[in-house]
Amino acid sequence: MNIKNILFIEPYDSGSHKAFRRGLVASSGHSARCLVLPGRFWKWRMRGAAAWFADLINQGLSPTPDLIFLTGFINVADLRGLLDPPLDRTPILLYMHENQLTYPLSPEEEFDFHFGFTNIISTLAADRVVFNSAWHRDLFLDALPAYLNRMPEAVPRDVAARLRGRSAVLGVGLDRPPLQADHFARYRGGKCDPEAGPSWPLGKRHLILWNHRWEFDKRPDLFAAALNRLLDRGLDFDVALLGEARGQEKAFVSLRDRLAERCLAYGHLPDRADYDAILERADIVVSCAEQEYFGISVAEAVHAGCYPVLPRRQVYPSLYGTRCKGRHFYESEDDLVALLTDLITGNTCGHVCSLDLDVDVYCWDRLAPTFDGMITEVAEAGRLTSRDASGNRGCQ
Repeated sequence: MNIKNILFIEPYDSGSHKAFRRGLVASSGHSARCLVLPGRFWKWRMRGAAAWFADLINQGLSPTPDLIFLTGFINVADLRGLLDPPLDRTPILLYMHENQLTYPLSPEEEFDFHFGFTNIISTLAADRVVFNSAWHRDLFLDALPAYLNRMPEAVPRDVAARLRGRSAVLGVGLDRPPLQADHFARYRGGKCDPEAGPSWPLGKRHLILWNHRWEFDKRPDLFAAALNRLLDRGLDFDVALLGEARGQEKAFVSLRDRLAERCLAYGHLPDRADYDAILERADIVVSCAEQEYFGISVAEAVHAGCYPVLPRRQVYPSLYGTRCKGRHFYESEDDLVALLTDLITGNTCGHVCSLDLDVDVYCWDRLAPTFDGMITEVAEAGRLTSRDASGNRGCQ
């Protein structure tokens, strides 16, 4: 492999963004240098991070980067425009974890056209745009016409068609070792013959896992309401309430108090080994997300062997619904309660589940070579374009 010098810029280095950066840099065969800002003040990152990073880059980098790898909380056009020549011709690969055209507003926010338009301009300014799922790419491209038609005049034309040809899809890497070659799909989700493999549940009681941020877009309120209804029915189960509270510490206080000793873990686990141990013990992972473009926490839990229970309206059916024919998706709170009830009390959901094998392709050891190949491709194409732009076309 022709090793490239990558400059990885992350304006919002927190949560899944931080995990992605660390995983890619650690697994890549290319040489990477990182410039980051803490994961806070996301609106100001989109408005001003380009100028901050351009100043740092213009002060001099050694070696000169072959490619700049960016994520979505930055204005790519601003960054390119503020870079001194010849750095302004450095190829840029933009990775879209999320987008502001389709991201739900929090209860405290009002719609601001600027942030979605920044995403649009950034995708136009980048040499290659990579989305974390095909569902996310299609959602973004399909939203473009209506979003741009909010403009009163001088509307850019054919943006979706122009972007589609320069777009690609690569999932988020998982910080987990790949499954062994002799790993087999096992029966999950219901009672089965004791000789069929590991029991269901793994312990004396089912362990239900929440491993997401506790913020509004992940709907902790829906999860708490569903579990309270299960408790009202007298169902017996354990729960692990994991994830970063991010100022929403009250989201699960009453549920934790009601669960008492049946709440086996609570809050953020800074030690990765402790987190993985909970994943390995859990039977069911639940998502209630109002937005999800890939869902790294669900993918990690599924890879560890959890039975996923997921909202149908998000990315999940495109990732988990094509090969596994089990009951994994719900439409409403009533559906969620009914599905969890069946999983805990009966055998109506049981089937041989291969989803852990399906998400194994996202482990960094397996995914990094694909990222490396794309980085090489974009860097090489940019090098040729830059050479042509400088006038090196031979004698006239």
